[in-house]
Amino acid sequence: MLDEVAKLSKSPLGNPTRLAIALYLLPKERTTFTDLRKVLKLTPGNLEFHLRALEEAGIIRTYYGFGRRPRKFIEITEDGVRELREALRILREVVGDD
Repeated sequence: MLDEVAKLSKSPLGNPTRLAIALYLLPKERTTFTDLRKVLKLTPGNLEFHLRALEEAGIIRTYYGFGRRPRKFIEITEDGVRELREALRILREVVGDD
């Protein structure tokens, strides 16, 4: 179990803010930068920093869409869903939740 906890701590999802981003995206699949920033109460620069790390790891994908104005969208990838489920499995095992 300690090996798995160490593995999680080195994962991008080992960071609480990045874990919160992935958890928020899981049921929604996609959100806007503005909505995510408001929900998590992060500054734009802080959110961008965490999104960049998640995107580099292949957990999320960001893109721009246009309507009345340009909007940045964030969505969780299939790899991101798998990695999040694995992180949750490890966390459940650590806290003893079956």
